[in-house]
Amino acid sequence: MNIFNDNSGQISAELILLLAGVFIIVLLFVNIYQQYLVSLDVEIKNNELNNLLDKIDDINNHIK
Repeated sequence: MNIFNDNSGQISAELILLLAGVFIIVLLFVNIYQQYLVSLDVEIKNNELNNLLDKIDDINNHIK
């Protein structure tokens, strides 16, 4: 069967379904990766804030 002389359109429909499936999978992984980056950002900000507060407390203890 020649792919260029397909009169039934089955190959075209299968290709569209395949591309739609790949697109959905890519969107799913992008969403998961975005959630990972957001949680990583929050964790980094919390760690930096805690480190800054600890250093300020150390300076305050040295001044007393």
